[in-house]
Amino acid sequence: MIILGIDPGTARMGYGVVEIFPNKKAKLIKTNVFTTPPDVEQHKRLLMLFKDLNEVIKEHSPDAMVVERIFFNTNVKTALLVGQARGICMLVAASKKLRFFEYTALQAKLVLTGYGRADKKQMQTAVMESLKLPEIIKSDDANDAVAMALCYIKKDYEATGKI
Repeated sequence: MIILGIDPGTARMGYGVVEIFPNKKAKLIKTNVFTTPPDVEQHKRLLMLFKDLNEVIKEHSPDAMVVERIFFNTNVKTALLVGQARGICMLVAASKKLRFFEYTALQAKLVLTGYGRADKKQMQTAVMESLKLPEIIKSDDANDAVAMALCYIKKDYEATGKI
């Protein structure tokens, strides 16, 4: 089974493709960040993200998408932009008939480190160790996306054995 994790954003959207095997071992297939130019109109940036996300789905055929849910944000403008990017993710997931899951960053931190207030370094280490990677994933956005996929795997998939 293949899980696509997403750290949503309109300027930078991290993604991680993780495969989970019947023995519950996980393998990182690909991770990266979509970027959009700040001088492009917002609706065109959203279209870029829509196209990029569809390309990743076409390439990897995930069974489910896991997106970070906004828990709280004091910057209203940032929250709205992230909300728009999340909307693109939801639209793509629905159009491709993918199962859709969402977790807050706090939930992912708790599941992966045992501590809901873990810092970036602790999360990078937890992701690296969970997937037995030789080094940390350098981009915070990409690492957060992989963490979302791992959160689903550890929180829900391992408990039920199904999507």
